[in-house]
Amino acid sequence: MGKKSNITHQCLKELNKQKKFGESKFEAKQAARKAGRNSATVRGIYSTVTFNSYVRVCKQFIAETIASHKEVKTFKDCKKYVPEFLQDKEDKGLSAWTLAQYGSALASAYNCRKNDFGYDYPVRHRANIKRCRGVNSSDYRSPEERWDTAKMVLKATGCRRTEALRLRMEDFREAPDGNLEVFKRGKGGIERWCLVNPKYVEELREYLKTAETHPVSGENRLFLKAQLPSGSIHDMRADYARDLYQYFEDRGDVATGKIYHCKGDMLGRSFDKGILSAVSYNLQHSRDNVVVNHYLWK
Repeated sequence: MGKKSNITHQCLKELNKQKKFGESKFEAKQAARKAGRNSATVRGIYSTVTFNSYVRVCKQFIAETIASHKEVKTFKDCKKYVPEFLQDKEDKGLSAWTLAQYGSALASAYNCRKNDFGYDYPVRHRANIKRCRGVNSSDYRSPEERWDTAKMVLKATGCRRTEALRLRMEDFREAPDGNLEVFKRGKGGIERWCLVNPKYVEELREYLKTAETHPVSGENRLFLKAQLPSGSIHDMRADYARDLYQYFEDRGDVATGKIYHCKGDMLGRSFDKGILSAVSYNLQHSRDNVVVNHYLWK
């Protein structure tokens, strides 16, 4: 076995120890909090998509480190060159978000935190987020587009792409207040009943009366990949978040009076923390700042 193959094997062996497929990261964090531990201490790779992404990063790191430092013999030897690798990627223009992902991938392989490498990650700013690549999500608003049904369901449910592809007829139910709820099976093992955007309840009810289903992985699902827009759908999740914030604000029963004050390019704007928590819950998130920075920018 050559040096590169040997080091890669050592790396993959460490990454495999982090696998927690089929487990819920959300439940693991809840258990940590109940035990009095910081939920940030919860480690592990809960998604095959994340695992494959981390493998690609680690292989790239190993190849470039071996090429630049012939003296390394083990994966452990490579660790001190992580800051150099990340700095090189920063110099080549990788975004702050991508650099953070690279750091997380290597931290998983070395069973440490991404900040333990001694590299100063660039600050992530909301205004620099690239939400759409290729086709702009605003294109899907055009009435002549063929995504009419899909975009209605997406704005009604606020689903991520993977969540939308898992939707079944039985994932919708009547709520006690006359609204609809949707059961989302999200990333990190988070599964919960969430509010359907009240603006689309009647339209969604009509759709469900005659909706066609497709057999996928032993389930009858509402959408195939080809039936969802091929570009970004983040814009429609932002619509869902904005509409829900207004709905909860008008309803008046979840506001706490505690205010979240925005910073950076959103300085001067503010949101009620109680409403943010309600919107965050229905988006399958757990942090108010994520909702503000990624969804309520509209």
